[in-house]
Formats: sequence, structure tokens, C-alpha cells
Amino acid sequence: MLKYRVITGGTFLVLVALMYVFAPMWALALVIVGLTLFGVSETVHLMTSAGFPALKWTSLGVSLVWMLTTWFASAGDPLWISMRTFMPGVAAWVIFLGCLFRTNQEKSLSKLAGTFLTVAYVPALMQFFLVLLHMGQPGEDGRSLLLYGILVVKSTDMGAYFVGSAIGKHKLIPTISPGKTIEGVLGGVVVATVVSSLLLWGYDYSMTGISFTLMDGVFLGLILSLFGILGDLVESMLKRAANIKDSGSWLKGLGGILDVLDSLVFALPALYLYIALLA
Repeated sequence: MLKYRVITGGTFLVLVALMYVFAPMWALALVIVGLTLFGVSETVHLMTSAGFPALKWTSLGVSLVWMLTTWFASAGDPLWISMRTFMPGVAAWVIFLGCLFRTNQEKSLSKLAGTFLTVAYVPALMQFFLVLLHMGQPGEDGRSLLLYGILVVKSTDMGAYFVGSAIGKHKLIPTISPGKTIEGVLGGVVVATVVSSLLLWGYDYSMTGISFTLMDGVFLGLILSLFGILGDLVESMLKRAANIKDSGSWLKGLGGILDVLDSLVFALPALYLYIALLA
């Protein structure tokens, strides 16, 4: 199991690094949108297994429109900026209409709940990947912010896994995630804080025109690691409710797309909010 985790996780980080260096901005955006749709599909499966049969095609359609709206709005298009403001309301209308005209109304409430949760969990959080990508100064993009966030969050995962495996004794929330320990969480937070500080130092405390300090590195390490752990626990809660081990089987040793993105979908919005407050 550890072998597959290392191989799959290492391959993921290599692909991220290659995209950081070579991929144009539109290609990065397409990958993010594609991952979002995969995540939506897995979440629909989770919700359905838990007794809340989300509307698959409605969820996918709303998610695609939401991500495209975020992309063009972040690029500064006035029409799409206005559309993005109303996107949550539009999504709600579409979801209600998706249930309203179905012939079988016996499970309408559970379908509404599953679909709303799917959209709130995936595209509503994944949109911040695209927002961060657009946070660069003229002539740049925010890929360094994305890379920084991914590395800090994934260092939390790895630190928590290895420290927890080595010395973990006290369970964190055994009813949700039996394998997670308090020692592992503390180890992950420490590793993330060190990695965050080193990365900002390596970027000379400036990314895409945004100035940081060493204290920002420490604070962001703490914030991103804690939100990443929270995201991991939320997905574990959903899987526990659905009585399944992994969200999918795409990635050997890691599970599905959600099993890789779970910590990021909570941490990267926190990174955006920190930068917005810093500015």
C-alpha cells in the first residue's frame, strides 16, 4: 500500500511540476475543470450510496457552467463578472427545476439534498483554483500560488501519514477516520509550516507581485495545513456515511480524484481569503 502511495503521489507531484513549467494558462484551466467534473461524478456516487441520489447530469451541467463563469469572470469580462454574482442563485434554480419535472417525486427531497451538497462541495470550492490562477500581475499568472498551495497541503498529508505511522497513539476522530492520530496531525502541521516558510523564502517572499514575509509563511503553513486536514476529515465523513472506502479507483494506492483533492478544496479557498485580506 505504501509503495503505491509513494508511486502515485510522486507521479502526481511530477505532473504538477511539469504543468507548472510547460503548460499554458488555458491548459491548466482545462485540467482544473476536468478534475472538477471527475470530482462531481464521484460525489454523486457518494451521495447516492448514502441515500441521497444526486442528479448526475444536473450536477455536472451546473458545475461546468459555474467553473466557466468563474474562469471568464476572473479574466475581467464584465458580463461574466455579473453572471458570477448570480451563479449560486442560478444553480439553485436549475437544481430545483431538475427535480420539479421528474415523473417520480418520491425521492425529490433526498435528490435535492444530494445535488445541492454535490454542487456546494465541489465546484463552489474548486472555483478558487481558477481564481488563484488569475491572481498574477499583468504578463504573469497565479500558477506559483497554486503550486505553493498544493505543495504545502500535500506536505501536510505526507507529514501526518509518516509521523502518525511512526509514533501515532491517540486517535483524532476514530468514528470518522480511525487511522488519523493527534500525533500525526501535529507532525503534518509542523512539516507544512516548515515547507511553507522554505517555499516563500525560495520565492524571495514574492509571488506574482504579492509580497509575503516569513511570518506569512508560518501563518499560511498553519492555516493551510489545518484547513487541509479539515477537508480530509469532511471527505472521510462522507465516505463513512456512504459506507465506501475510497471515492473512486482511478489512482492506485490513493483511491479516487476526491481522495487527492479533498484537502485542497478546503485549503486553497483559505489561501485566497488570506491573500485577499493581505491585499
